[in-house]
Amino acid sequence: MGKITERYPFRRSFYQKVEDAIQNSAVSFLLEPRKCGKTICLKQIEDAVDQAIYVDLKTDFPGEEQKRMFLSQVMKAIQEGKKRIYLIDEATYLPLPDKDILRIAAAALDNSDQGTKVVFAGSQSTALNFWGHLACAGNASYIHADFLSYPEWMAYRGITEVSEDTYLKFLGNTREFYPDFQDVKEYLQGCLDETVLSNQKAVEYVMGNGCEDLTVQMLLDVLYASLIKLHNHTSYVRFADARYFGTALTHFFPQELLGLQKEILEKRIQDFLSSRYHNFSAMTALDCKNALRFLQNCGLITLTYVSDELNVDPYLTEKILKESNDLYQKPEIFSRINAVIRYPMFYLKLIKGVLQETMGSTIPRELLGSIVECHVRSLLPESGCFSYRDADGAEIDYVSLDGKALECSVFNKKIRDTNFHLLPDSFEKILLTRDQTDPAGRIRRIPYYQFIYERSDGKELVEVLREKEEQQRKEEGC
Repeated sequence: MGKITERYPFRRSFYQKVEDAIQNSAVSFLLEPRKCGKTICLKQIEDAVDQAIYVDLKTDFPGEEQKRMFLSQVMKAIQEGKKRIYLIDEATYLPLPDKDILRIAAAALDNSDQGTKVVFAGSQSTALNFWGHLACAGNASYIHADFLSYPEWMAYRGITEVSEDTYLKFLGNTREFYPDFQDVKEYLQGCLDETVLSNQKAVEYVMGNGCEDLTVQMLLDVLYASLIKLHNHTSYVRFADARYFGTALTHFFPQELLGLQKEILEKRIQDFLSSRYHNFSAMTALDCKNALRFLQNCGLITLTYVSDELNVDPYLTEKILKESNDLYQKPEIFSRINAVIRYPMFYLKLIKGVLQETMGSTIPRELLGSIVECHVRSLLPESGCFSYRDADGAEIDYVSLDGKALECSVFNKKIRDTNFHLLPDSFEKILLTRDQTDPAGRIRRIPYYQFIYERSDGKELVEVLREKEEQQRKEEGC
């Protein structure tokens, strides 16, 4: 498509999706979490395509008058049919983002055969997605970016082997791909600031995007509450007791991994959680629901309704997070909603906040199980599913209403230790294991790292490496 430079040599999986969208659509939207790599992708497009122009509205045009002049330039190029590709980053910093996007998109769509293309990008996915559909009525392309996946990391490091060893290396080394990402608190503050800004500047209110009463501390408190609950699968009353969890979590982090005495480690955990849960106990149920919805909008958590009924409303999770429902107590919220952290990098950052230490190359197996459960859940559909849990505490991690079920483990769990028997025989059942692959009757066994690999974006990058390796072997054989 034109010039190629090596300013950013590694191209993520969604780079090709953006390139295809530009070819096929006059208007495109590049969405999803802050700092996941959208800006680098747009700069790679600028490097590769002669007529591409990248603009960061936040830094390149800090003044409102500068932004308006740029908008006039874009509109003029569209009207004159110039061959341009405008890559507009931080689109929420437009003077009136919803109306400005509407104006540009309408002009680009009306003149789609003239040659000017526009890509809007930003971290306010909820708002940009809403504005995009208002402006384009389904005539735009929407590309969803994400943080570095397991296959993408393999391609980045030149690895083609899918195994537990390479997955563990992915967990321990993903942070090297994001050297500027240091602190979850700072990241959340940026999410809040950008959401407030987009809500203030827009004319049209974006439903479900409010955050006026939220603080970074509240968001962190809910994240840690969800994290600790996941480890222990227990009731609100017990997981809200910091002393109990200081003791319960200590066994996840053996002394030899961190070089700390058990008593020191336990005190660190208790001290950290006591302040967290003191704040958490002061939050109202509505605060918790708003925080969960905000974290979901930011793409940081996955929410699943918990039930023992197979005819669950597929949209129940979204409904019960609304203010006008019967879920008024925190114990109900955290017993009926399973919140998991989407990205292993964030999970390990939160754990580091508790331990005040960076995890080494070895991850305790119980902790690995929790990380994998979160990672797997983030790769499965969010609608039309639920987590099964009955009155006796029997659980199945994931059940979809179209007849599929999955239990997640990093051990070679025996079939008799699962709860698949609680579901009809007609269900397709998958048990994730450490390394077993043989089918067990109607239940498929799949190594967890293989399942994660197959469900993740970026496999095509690994296939390219494998083809190169195969070609090299053939040449050496000759």
